Amino acid sequence: MVPKDRSLSVRQAIIACLGEGPKTMRDVSKAVGIMEKDIPGHLESIEKTLKNQGLHLVCEPFRCMSCGYVFKDRKKFTRPGRCPQCRQSHIENAVFHVKE
Repeated sequence: MVPKDRSLSVRQAIIACLGEGPKTMRDVSKAVGIMEKDIPGHLESIEKTLKNQGLHLVCEPFRCMSCGYVFKDRKKFTRPGRCPQCRQSHIENAVFHVKE
């Protein structure tokens, strides 16, 4: 799929979307018009691009809704399958935004 605003590339549209404020991958998917499963791959490249521009991609980490475990050391942008502490799969989505 292509972004809704055809004057921007997919990654430019994601950066613009995240610049508006904190968003989950689902929010970005709806705003940009691409599938949610494609977002983590783009976020890896966007993180490098922003770093070169003096900006940061901030991730408020995934959190287990059963026991409250926070995936603070997780380097991947993909959603974890299960909580390592309680083994439940009720994981709250991470929230991303761009910060100077």
